[in-house]
Amino acid sequence: MWCSGRGARLHHDDFVKFLLAAANFRIGFSSFVQFLIFSTAEYHIVCFRVKMNSHEEVQRTLNPTCTGTSVIALQYKTGVVVLTDRVVSYGKMARYKNVSRQYKVNENVLIAFGGDHADFHWLQNVIERQVLLWKRFDQDIGPKALHGYLTSLLYGRRCKMNPVWNTLVVAGVEEEEKNKKETSTPFIGVITQKGCAYQVKHIATGLGAFLLNQAVEDEWRKKGEDLSREDAEAVLRKSLELTLYHDCVADNEFEIGRVDATEGVVLGKEEKIIGDWSIAETNCQYE
Repeated sequence: MWCSGRGARLHHDDFVKFLLAAANFRIGFSSFVQFLIFSTAEYHIVCFRVKMNSHEEVQRTLNPTCTGTSVIALQYKTGVVVLTDRVVSYGKMARYKNVSRQYKVNENVLIAFGGDHADFHWLQNVIERQVLLWKRFDQDIGPKALHGYLTSLLYGRRCKMNPVWNTLVVAGVEEEEKNKKETSTPFIGVITQKGCAYQVKHIATGLGAFLLNQAVEDEWRKKGEDLSREDAEAVLRKSLELTLYHDCVADNEFEIGRVDATEGVVLGKEEKIIGDWSIAETNCQYE
């Protein structure tokens, strides 16, 4: 960046003082200032260039490279089931297979993510430190507390114009409600990369937000909170099948984790779904 100015003729010592003052000020950055002085009979023209040190250049993630797609979660009578596929895509290419996008925080909380895989690795370290902090007081962090903490964290990063490129789904059951299995209220909380947070009974994120929310809600309304775990898992499997037909970065390998008032957090095993591809013959734009 070049700047210049002109003024009345000044003594050489005055210029030296001016240059030292400017160098000490550093224009608010850890940088060095280069000066060029041109003298004429009537003017002193001072040109200076500010160059940032390379290690202090501002860097932000503008476009995540390795990402995960939709997360689907559904509340049933005594818990929550969460479905994610097991692929991390490099752009549109299924680059990394057999990667879980679910993380067990403790026996009461399960968290799943969509978006940047690298950012979620960083978040895992942050969550682990928070869990250890609660352990110092002989407590386990609950889903509502973790949801509130991550909301503040993601909103703070957004306000610094350096967002965490993840959409998070926090599922769990509060410790004090686990002994009230008949009346316990499972928790599903969602946090977007902009720090917008809300609590729901069911959710589909990513492209699934456009494809699946209505389908999942229709199934949930039929039985509501009396929905059994088996029925809830069947709804999620059907939802993933719908996603396969429309989302080019979705994968047919998936896992269904759950948080139950009786069993706690149970991470699912890898499963596969094929779908019915005979419908491709009816697509007139297929060629």
